[in-house]
Amino acid sequence: MFSKVPDETPIVNNATARNAGILLVAATILAVAAMAHHPSVTSPNIAQAIEQIARLSDLSAWVHGVMIGVLLALLYVFTEFAWRRGITLPLVRAGFIAYIVGVLAMIGAAMMSGFVITQIASLIPHATDADLRISGQLLILCSVLNQTFASLGVLLMSVGIVFWSLDLLRGPRLARLLAMFGLLVGLFPAATLALGALHLNVPGMTQVVLLQSVWNIGVGLLLIRGIV
Repeated sequence: MFSKVPDETPIVNNATARNAGILLVAATILAVAAMAHHPSVTSPNIAQAIEQIARLSDLSAWVHGVMIGVLLALLYVFTEFAWRRGITLPLVRAGFIAYIVGVLAMIGAAMMSGFVITQIASLIPHATDADLRISGQLLILCSVLNQTFASLGVLLMSVGIVFWSLDLLRGPRLARLLAMFGLLVGLFPAATLALGALHLNVPGMTQVVLLQSVWNIGVGLLLIRGIV
């Protein structure tokens, strides 16, 4: 009547795992492509910056919409991954919780950057100096919220990767190799964020995406081969 709770033994290979692995590889490649097209505002002048944001609003919506879809795909795949590893295991469960909250925070950051900021730039009048000051203050608020959500998202997703990597150390050789790289992938962004060395502007976020992409593809290949 009820679904059996997974034990501590990894589940054998099946079509669901292969499909999840293929989806993870495809979603990861799509994330890298989306970040390569991420628009940037270059002008320090508030009026020109608002004009750039409004002009790039369609591209920004597409990029961040794709990224939200990618995040949901990642959440689906890593739910399968956690279930196969044994969701009752403390490391797997802790990693799963951290990763879920991290994905939700990243979706919040994407909503701010891709939709809220562009709507402010497009809809609020900018005819007078007072309008520009108000718009500038709103954009600063949105930027702070975007960076806060993004920092929380990167930190918690990194924590999730660290916990899962620690769990993978009990697996076969390929899994252990990926686990050692995963510890680097998880600890490096968390440490550099804490030290203030990593700034999650477009170049900084691109670095995080590329670093996590290598680990994601590794997990995807392990799923396809039935190793995890």
